[in-house]
This record gives sequence, structure tokens and C-alpha cells, in this order.
Amino acid sequence: MTSVLHLGDIVSVRSSKKTPSYILNHPEAIREVLVSKEQSFRKGRSSRILRETVGQGILTTEGEKHGRQRQSMLPAFHKQRIQEYAPIVIEQATRTFDKWQDGEERWIHRDFMTLTLTVILETLFGSKKMEDPEKIARAVEETIQYTAKRMYSPIPLPKFIPTRGNLRHTQSMRVLQETAKSFVQQQEKRDSPSLLRHLLEEEGVEEQELIDQIITMLIAGHETTANALSWTWYLLSQHPEVEAKWREELHRVLGDRPLTYEDLTNLAYTQQIWQESLRLYPPAWMILREANEDVDILGEHFSRHSIFMICPYSLHRNPQYFYQQEKFMPERFADQAAKSIPRYAYLPFGAGSRSCIGNQFASMEAMLIMVLLAQRYRLVLAPSQAPIQAEPSVSLRIKGGLKMVVKK
Repeated sequence: MTSVLHLGDIVSVRSSKKTPSYILNHPEAIREVLVSKEQSFRKGRSSRILRETVGQGILTTEGEKHGRQRQSMLPAFHKQRIQEYAPIVIEQATRTFDKWQDGEERWIHRDFMTLTLTVILETLFGSKKMEDPEKIARAVEETIQYTAKRMYSPIPLPKFIPTRGNLRHTQSMRVLQETAKSFVQQQEKRDSPSLLRHLLEEEGVEEQELIDQIITMLIAGHETTANALSWTWYLLSQHPEVEAKWREELHRVLGDRPLTYEDLTNLAYTQQIWQESLRLYPPAWMILREANEDVDILGEHFSRHSIFMICPYSLHRNPQYFYQQEKFMPERFADQAAKSIPRYAYLPFGAGSRSCIGNQFASMEAMLIMVLLAQRYRLVLAPSQAPIQAEPSVSLRIKGGLKMVVKK
């Protein structure tokens, strides 16, 4: 290897395995792997482990099948459809916050998990009522924890061994499979537009693939947004000057009137807070790729099967690209300032054909929830809250959860 490795743009990782592994820190190297030379890479081990949970969903498929699945799902995330989802988000968030009381302590991360799950179920699957939403939420949570342990374990135990973790995962997957099947059966009797309705009308899509896509969206479509919202409110609680400036914007733009989807275009600082929260605590904190052929990156040659790691968490804190990189500064995403950030130095939703298909939906949902909550309350850390630590699971979460006090 030549000088590029010594500069830290591509760092070799020592490993007991024979497979060479590297961390990519340079935006151009990241662009080559995720965009311009993406056909030379596959998701590899992370996909194989995720497949045990979500089957052949959009997160785990490769090549032509992934392209077909993504193309079939894109209409559900067009701008017009996202605008149609906004009233559902507003309604569900309003119901959630109506139940809160001044002065009470709440596990905020749980509230966000339940809220975003409810939104996903209604917007993408047309399900307005759940018989037991907490049961589904528990199944999703247990599945995520199980998958994370297997993903980061050097030698995961075979699933047929009847350990407590394997048995609980089997039970959780049974809940998710049954839930997905019931959505398919219910949707076949309805005529309302939804992602599931659209997929049902696709030719050649088998029921198991539909079920896999539903489970994929249940797991990936709400947990990431809920975690990001938790980090956002933690950051706001630690930076009252940011919250004060934000409330000035909300008062100036909205006053006392109800929020609408159209208001988001005028809430620039709201968007900057969201973007800066994603910079410091990106839910997709690690992106893995495996070379399926020999390939050159930044002019260096790498052999087939080499593993490449892109860590948005560390990339977003690189002082080469972000001034005062550890500081919570939403203003860095104001129009002019944002132009100085290299295109592939900020990757909250990934990049290329495997970028998050629901990124615009997630941002719309999160910002509406942020504003609706801020119009009613402010949140401060509960006295009993443990020191905040980041926990790198399937997505980046707050270890032990987030407990906050609700104040009008």
C-alpha cells in the first residue's frame, strides 16, 4: 500500500481473520464504494445475518432482485404520497401527546417507538387499529436486540440450539410473521392506497416476499426514527440556547395555529436541528461492504472479499469536514454553511442505490413530531436518568433508554 493509507483515508484493521478489513474515512473513497463502483460490492455478512430475521426484504437482497424491490416501493415514497401521510403523523402524534401530563416522568424513547410504529402501520400498511401494539413493539425490540448480538458476535451460535435468546427470537418472529400475514389478508379486502396495496398489485410477488417486506419495514421503518428523535431531545435538553432560538422560529412561523405539512418549508431552523442531530448521532452508524471482485479505490488495489467499513458516527465528527465537530451547532446546516460540507462526508441515510428509501418520509415524520411536541411541552432530563451513553445496536440508541420530565 502507498501513502494514501498513511494519511488515514483508508485504514487497515488488524484482525485475526484472514479476510483483510479497512475503514474508509475519505468522501471520495466512500463515493467509489457506495456509488460509482457499487456493482463491485455486496453487503456481505451483515445481510446474511439480517436475512435470518427479515428474510428476502429490501435490506438484504442483492443485485437485480434488490433493484426490482426498490423500484416497486419507490411510489410509496414520492413527494406527493409523503404529503398525504403528513395528516396521519399529525393525528397520531397529537393523540400521543394528549395523554402526557405536566410534571410527569416518561421513558421518552418508548413513547417515540410506539408512536413511529403506529405511524408506519397506518401509512404504509393501511392499518388504523392494532389489537396489541405493545406485543408487536416487544417483538420488534427483541428481534433487533437478537440480530445486533449475532451481527457483532465473532461466532454466532446456530439458531437450532435451544438457548434462551434463540427461543425468544423464534417466538418474536412468530408474532411478526402472524402480524404481517394479517396485514396482507386485511389489505386484500380494502381498496385504500398504501405501500402494501401497491405491492399486492405487483405481478410475480409471492406472499412470503410481501411478508418479508412488511417485517423489514416494521423493524427498519420506525426504530431508527424513534432513536433519532430521542437523541434530538437529549441534545435540546443540553443546549437551552438552541431550544430558545428554535421556539422563536416556531412562534414566528406558526404562532398559535395548528401545524400543517406546508409549514415545514418555512421551518428552516427545525430542519437544521434535525440534520445536526443526525450528524452527531446517526441511526445508521455503520455501513459494511464486501468486495465481490478485485477493485481499485483511490488508486489503490484491493482483493476480492476485502471488507470495507464506513462509520458515519466517526465520519460526521471528522475535524477536516466539520468545524468544532463535537459541538451541537444546527447553524452549520444553514444554506451557505452547508455548501462547505463535502457531499460524502455526511451520510445519515447512506448513499447510492442502497441509501435509505424512506429518508424523506422519516425526516417529514420526525420534524412534524418535533414541532407538535415543542408546541405543548419542553423536556428536561429526569433526575434518575443514568449518564447518557451511545449503544451501537442495529441502529444507534441511548443505552438504557431516555427518561425525561414533561413540562408545559
